[in-house]
Amino acid sequence: MLSDFSLIVEPGECLTIMGESGCGKSTLLHCVCGLIPRSIPAEMTGVIRLFGRPVGEYPRHELVQNIGIVFQNPETQLFCDTVEDELAFGMENICLSREEMGTRIEESLSLTGLEKYRLTSPKNLSGGQKQLVVLAAVLALRPAILLLDEVFSQLDETGRSRLMAHIAALRDSGRTIVLVDHNPENLSIGTRSCVLT
Repeated sequence: MLSDFSLIVEPGECLTIMGESGCGKSTLLHCVCGLIPRSIPAEMTGVIRLFGRPVGEYPRHELVQNIGIVFQNPETQLFCDTVEDELAFGMENICLSREEMGTRIEESLSLTGLEKYRLTSPKNLSGGQKQLVVLAAVLALRPAILLLDEVFSQLDETGRSRLMAHIAALRDSGRTIVLVDHNPENLSIGTRSCVLT
């Protein structure tokens, strides 16, 4: 449960949120991206605004182009037979042209260093690589805001370093990022921190 909470995230900021398990970190992200109460039933009071407009007023196709979320377990966001298909899936659902999809697939593969895995099944990738596939699929939608929920939890040190480097590059490019984690080492990437209790 999350209560008595108020927060403003500025454009281009990399906000890190830390707190013990069960304090509401994931719940907060689910509210911000509209999963609560739209897809996850919950009682909710108060208002969450995205660019001054209540999140609940956004149609789904518009919302996913403004805010993207990467969950702790990449398996929950992987459905397709190849990495390329994973990246195309979200774009097909918002009816982008084939030409635009091709451009964004190339861009997202390059940003995450996954070019050589383009036709590989995500099932055959490591945990860190799967997390990068999910990140690439979200980035292909070009959301203004990126929510990262405990994305380092299943990674070994190599995977963690690789993903940290990609997040740092996104931060340095001016992307707005909200990163939730319980490990202070993973939060050094932020420009501002918040602790939930």
